[in-house]
Amino acid sequence: MPARRLPNTNAAVIRTLTAAREAWKRFPSNRLITAAHWQQLDDTQPTALLNRFLKESSDVDKAIAAQVPLTSAQGQVLARLTLLVSHFHQVYDLAVERTYFTAAGRAYYGRDVNATTIPDLSTLDAVIAAAEAIVKGEADRQTAEAAAYKPMELPYAAEVAAVLSDAKQKRAAAETAKLATDTEQNELAALYSEAQRLAVSLINHIEFNLEERHDLDAPGRRRIARAWGVVYINEDGSLNEEPAPESPTPVE
Repeated sequence: MPARRLPNTNAAVIRTLTAAREAWKRFPSNRLITAAHWQQLDDTQPTALLNRFLKESSDVDKAIAAQVPLTSAQGQVLARLTLLVSHFHQVYDLAVERTYFTAAGRAYYGRDVNATTIPDLSTLDAVIAAAEAIVKGEADRQTAEAAAYKPMELPYAAEVAAVLSDAKQKRAAAETAKLATDTEQNELAALYSEAQRLAVSLINHIEFNLEERHDLDAPGRRRIARAWGVVYINEDGSLNEEPAPESPTPVE
């Protein structure tokens, strides 16, 4: 036998509440919820709970839409910066083997002079720190070596510096967008419990009214309840797709 499924997600709560709101307007003389319920659904009242919940849900969607491309851009520039930092150290180490650069020069970039591996690049912070060390280290090495200075190439430190600057800007933009998304999600979450309780109250009231309709069988009650936002699932987990007739007049 089909059993009701209480809403337990934002989308399910919205579906239940909006269905009840539309049913209230469709069946003005055959209503299965109270006037107090309607006050929380009334689409002409900005302060009604459903309207506030819909607004917060929409704000979350907008925030995510704004965040996604910024996060993607951050990921792309991070990948580019990681590649440059990795190549910089690999090329330097190869040059050390050829005695073009000295092993001691690794210290300018914050590395052990006897290092056999490149710096850790497993996190965004690590990559940025390593890139900053390259930019500063190359400048320090140039000052220290003076006329004997030979610049690192493929990549140059200046290329690392340019991508580093871009990465910092994109990181700041992505973090600002993430903060905005987190804020909107918290505001939505703050309303969820109240909205979910309203949805459950509506469902209980609808089914209570329909229980008094002894002229209807159980499938008939479910068909009507579904028109007011109640969801039923079959024993196999599938949704029951019974058509919804006109709403009955609740028993006084």
